[in-house]
Amino acid sequence: MKKFKMMGIAGILSVALLTACSEDTATEADPVEETEVEDVEEVVEITEEEVLEFQQSWGEGIVHIGEVYSEGGDYEAAATEHIERFYGYDMSDVLFKPTLAREERFRGTFESALSYFVGGDISEDSGFAIAPWSDVRWENEGVLIEGNKAVSMGVYYFTPADGGEPVEVEYTFTFKKDNDGDLKIVLHSSHLPYSATQAITEEEVLEFQQSWGEGIVHIGEVYSEGGDYEAAATEHIERFYGYDIGNVLFKPTLAREERFRGTFESALSYFVGGDISEDSGFAIAPWTDVQWENEGVIIDGNKAVSMGVYYFTPADGGEPVEVEYTFSYTRNDDGDLKIVLHSSHLPYSN
Repeated sequence: MKKFKMMGIAGILSVALLTACSEDTATEADPVEETEVEDVEEVVEITEEEVLEFQQSWGEGIVHIGEVYSEGGDYEAAATEHIERFYGYDMSDVLFKPTLAREERFRGTFESALSYFVGGDISEDSGFAIAPWSDVRWENEGVLIEGNKAVSMGVYYFTPADGGEPVEVEYTFTFKKDNDGDLKIVLHSSHLPYSATQAITEEEVLEFQQSWGEGIVHIGEVYSEGGDYEAAATEHIERFYGYDIGNVLFKPTLAREERFRGTFESALSYFVGGDISEDSGFAIAPWTDVQWENEGVIIDGNKAVSMGVYYFTPADGGEPVEVEYTFSYTRNDDGDLKIVLHSSHLPYSN
């Protein structure tokens, strides 16, 4: 570090006094005091251009990790290099909230960040960077710079390598220069955009009912062809019922010994037979058609209820079987309709 000598204030005053004295007075001045003062280390300010270049390189790094993964290369090493280059774990604490993290929301260590990008010890991590992506496009709302620190906020768009629509993500980054003058991320917060719960439409309910009926017919077809009808029924329940998001109230038409089927397994037993003795497999009767006649559909935001009569046509050509129903639907986190209540009964007969 450069050092320079600086005349002390006492020395300056001494010289001034001596100059004001008469020439006859010959008094020798004290030596001028010299003081060593260290330079203040210059703070190199971050520029907006540096931030933009850094963002571009970060996005290219994410794409590169996915390319290495797709080519069967050492993608973990690529991700390690990415984190070392862009994040400041080696110089300070890092506040990192990834987009798709919930069980372990914050990734304050190098290892937990690596797990997020390529999968690791944290069970929820499937590897964000190995999705993979083909492009990352940034749209900054703004960049704030104060000395060797900068903050950017905006939206970036991740384009899937399979050609799907770009995924929109909101971000906040804080950057700081390290001792070598390189930018490092010390805060990274990413979130999916806020979405007000989309109201269910009657058209969606009608399409859902139609698909449910086609699913029941499909299970019977797979059964009749000697296929894996249990797998078909499993897929049907997973697609249409909300057992994975909460409680389901299910009263099947032909259930009495075990009237209510609040578990996935008991519903599967009803549709194709299983551990419950009264279950012969409603969906493997089989049926060739399901016709719906709604008495009405009531919608309240992301919930809907329908009531009416549906008619199941036997595959052997018999008369349609008339059944009364009530269904309640809700949206899951992906926006898909799910059944949370299903009550079916044969018509009253005196």
